[in-house]
Amino acid sequence: MAVPGIPAHEFSERAHRVIPGGAHTFSRGDDQFPAEAPAGFVHGKGARVWDVAGRVFVDWGMGINNVLIGHAEDAIDEAAVGALRQGQSFSRPSVLEVLAAETLVDLFPGMEMAKFGKNGSDANTAAVRLARAITGRPLVAYDASAPFLAIHDWFIGKTAMNAGIPETVHSLTLPFVYNDTASVEKLFAEHGNRIAAVVMEVCRDVRPAPGFLERVRELCAESGALLVFDEVVTAFRYALHGVYSTFGVTPDLLSIGKGMANGYSLSALLGRREYMERGGIRHDRERVFFMSTTNGPEQSALAATLATVEFYRTHDVIAHLARAGEHVIAAVAAAATRHGIADYVSAHSDFACRPALRFLGPDRQVSAAFRTLFLQEMSRRGVFMPWVCPSFRHGTPELEATVAALDDACGVYAKALHEGAVDRFLSGPVAKPVFRKFN
Repeated sequence: MAVPGIPAHEFSERAHRVIPGGAHTFSRGDDQFPAEAPAGFVHGKGARVWDVAGRVFVDWGMGINNVLIGHAEDAIDEAAVGALRQGQSFSRPSVLEVLAAETLVDLFPGMEMAKFGKNGSDANTAAVRLARAITGRPLVAYDASAPFLAIHDWFIGKTAMNAGIPETVHSLTLPFVYNDTASVEKLFAEHGNRIAAVVMEVCRDVRPAPGFLERVRELCAESGALLVFDEVVTAFRYALHGVYSTFGVTPDLLSIGKGMANGYSLSALLGRREYMERGGIRHDRERVFFMSTTNGPEQSALAATLATVEFYRTHDVIAHLARAGEHVIAAVAAAATRHGIADYVSAHSDFACRPALRFLGPDRQVSAAFRTLFLQEMSRRGVFMPWVCPSFRHGTPELEATVAALDDACGVYAKALHEGAVDRFLSGPVAKPVFRKFN
């Protein structure tokens, strides 16, 4: 285990010697961050993290949007530790497994059964397999503007990193454009009787256009396709009962994860009984192997989920996330305006809990180089902000530190714009995010 005081380059070299890419997630890799960003973390508490060199940062990454209450939250960790001390894994279903499933189906309207996995990809891919089995159809329609939906071939085959995936596999996945009703209607007009499912996030930083979700729901119902909502990021962040519940459109299947266990590894596929039961044994139809994992129901993560739900019920987490996000949006605008670069640096969103940072170069086009410069300058000032994920533990001290860093970072950004030579200001190569959109 790395300990504080290890030079960043030494830690990175050690990581690359034994881990392809130096990290177990692409979005954690060295190529995703400026040279002065933390090379690795040792521990975190609340909304702060400590890196391998012993530096302390205000953390806006929060475990890739995974920790919405705070790092090492006592009530949640105590529940998880208490559970694992009673045994972490059993060969028959556990009481916690049933309690957690009951809690989740009660929490999300229209959902009647639950199946646990370890990440959002597990849930989304299980939904695809289940939909194909139920409908007997091969095609899957998906929102092509979504940054990420699964690690599996049906989705990765449609990305730039599709080596090793046969065209015969990814040709079964059909793209449409979010909020473009005509693009969805076109897919159904051309392939309607072969589409098994529509897989999409309900929303990201942009609100669904009036009638868009309703029309997608209608097209699925008319054709017999299943509607799958991916709320791996939005559940427990936009609304406790799922953001779909705020728009009045209920899916057939629902994927959740990330914030549901405040950083513990757990996801779930929820759905209507008539569909989910096909993966069970109480029916006389062909069974579907749609999700079966050894560690899906590990006790610590299930206990963490129950404790997380209880925390949400006793604290207004959703409102706090929105307030913290609003503060960041306003602070970015104020700093950018103060330095005359409001047209080049911004944080925007239809949902304050999920601000989207945007960085433009002198040509007013989205710029990876200027994004790298911004992240570099924030890191130099003790703020780790690869994106903005507010947590319940982002309080006044963290926000004040962020405001001060934003002002300095925008000052450097303005100088680089004025000189038109951003490379001179960078201490390393340009960071180029994989999958995650940085605008």
